[in-house]
Amino acid sequence: MSKNSSQPQLARRLAIINLLPRLTEKGTGHGMTVAQVDARLGPEYKVDRRTFERDLKELGDEYGEWRRLGLEVVGRPSDKDGRTNEWFTTASSKILLFKSLTPTDALVASFASQELGPFLPHEARQSLDEQLAMIEQKLRHLQLTKEHRQGIAYRDKVRRIPDGTPLQPSRVDPQHLQTVNDALMQNAMLKLVYRAALKTELKHHLVYPVGLVIHDRSLRLLAVEGTQLTLQASAMVVKSFLLHRMTEVTHAGPAPTRVRVPTLDEAIANGALAMWSKGLISLRLRFADSEDASVFARTLEEMLLADDQRLYENSQGRLELSATVTNTSALRRMLQSMAREVKVLAPESLRDDIRSFLRDSLQFQQGD
Repeated sequence: MSKNSSQPQLARRLAIINLLPRLTEKGTGHGMTVAQVDARLGPEYKVDRRTFERDLKELGDEYGEWRRLGLEVVGRPSDKDGRTNEWFTTASSKILLFKSLTPTDALVASFASQELGPFLPHEARQSLDEQLAMIEQKLRHLQLTKEHRQGIAYRDKVRRIPDGTPLQPSRVDPQHLQTVNDALMQNAMLKLVYRAALKTELKHHLVYPVGLVIHDRSLRLLAVEGTQLTLQASAMVVKSFLLHRMTEVTHAGPAPTRVRVPTLDEAIANGALAMWSKGLISLRLRFADSEDASVFARTLEEMLLADDQRLYENSQGRLELSATVTNTSALRRMLQSMAREVKVLAPESLRDDIRSFLRDSLQFQQGD
């Protein structure tokens, strides 16, 4: 066979392989007939139906070159009429290049993009984007069976919505995010030029990156200042840096290899994300006799404030709560917003903070 004829044949057969559905491990599924392959690829490759019949026969030859490469193409009578052959790639095909994509693959990749996209280094994100593009292309060629239509439609019906107030997520420079991700992948130090919330001047930091998290609708880098790398891990302070407040981010060479810094889990457990923490407190709340208070109490039954949380009726039959919690800004804001539903009984300092907040709020709202 001449080179001029072999190249179009190879391109055509690769297109057929990409088009064929994949059998499940149990051997179930719907394949493609020669007529369907011809309808999809015939106009593009300008060959007749018999050519596709020969292509499929050679692809399915159990002693042929394709089988030796690890590809298994099989044909079997259709469930509909028992005569027309349907063609598949099998679940045991060894070459991933020939794996037939399904709506399930599309769902997995779509959710991976939603959940993991912000965390991926540049090359990994590029690879995910390429796979998503391949899936979209593949889905355009899939048979529009009921199963396929359901899978495609389902992707557009599920979203991950961040927790918190109805604020737009912070806007992060894509190049800054890429630099941070690459540093985490390569275990590199970072130089940051950073603007704090209460200060107008910019501050320079040399940091050892611990990890990246999405918290309160923002991307945060948890990191240890370079000056602390001589300390024991337990003595290091893990700081939180918002990516949208970084005006410059650059790599600063490889991180020290023999330094033990806190892991991401350790940093979170030790309060790196507990903003403006005032330490542990023994919290006591009393719920109002209202429908909204009952809903809030039910929510706290389902989503505990702490492992030792306890909901109980006091001697007067009023519903109360006790728990050992970290006194963070997030906790105080929650109690401020729920002041009609719950009353802070203890600790006294927190109760006074809430009362002062409500007095100031009322005065401000009643003013001009």
